[in-house]
Amino acid sequence: SQYSNPLGRSACTVIALTLAYNCIGQFNYASPESFIDSTLLTRSINDGIKLYSELRDNSSSGVEHSSVEDILVACSGRDNIIISSLKLFPNSPRQGVLSNSSSNQHMGLEALLTQCQIDSSESYTAVVITKTPETVLVILPTQSAASNSNAKFILIDSHPRPQQLAPHFPTGSYALFHPSLSSLVKSLREIFPVTELGDGVPELMQMMYNSFDIYPFQLSRG
Repeated sequence: SQYSNPLGRSACTVIALTLAYNCIGQFNYASPESFIDSTLLTRSINDGIKLYSELRDNSSSGVEHSSVEDILVACSGRDNIIISSLKLFPNSPRQGVLSNSSSNQHMGLEALLTQCQIDSSESYTAVVITKTPETVLVILPTQSAASNSNAKFILIDSHPRPQQLAPHFPTGSYALFHPSLSSLVKSLREIFPVTELGDGVPELMQMMYNSFDIYPFQLSRG
């Protein structure tokens, strides 16, 4: 996991972007099941921590956890193939709210990830999901590809989850392959549960504590 390296404690967002790049570049040549493995996870984590350390050394902000926007801006003037090869979808980031209420489901994980599938022109899309302070990556097939029973919805995470995601309880970084979007969302909701603040807390504060950001990426053709 990212915690195997002392410098990796807060590097999950850079690691997720590195994983996105390493996955996207392969989709035209192989199925995700054939190359998303422990070797790819280890390489991506090491490369991500290296890039995170370089960005931290050149930053004056002192912020420990970098946002996707911070990383994209910091790398814009650098010759970094990982970041320069990622193309963010229009109208991104896409903000959502975790909720147990049916009235907010249009801003929930399933609704936003479904829209990413609709907007995709490639066979698979890499989606970075951030809910402060954690970031994970999911791989989505397009809706047409998802109709194939062999299509997988993949959660890739550099954090160990020894108390979550039964029966796997991953003790290190992991990739979980799901047969459907709903099963993927079930795993995500376990990682990112709704924070219940009580009836007396204003709705705006409830939404703030339960907000998340989605960054859908495809490979840049430029």
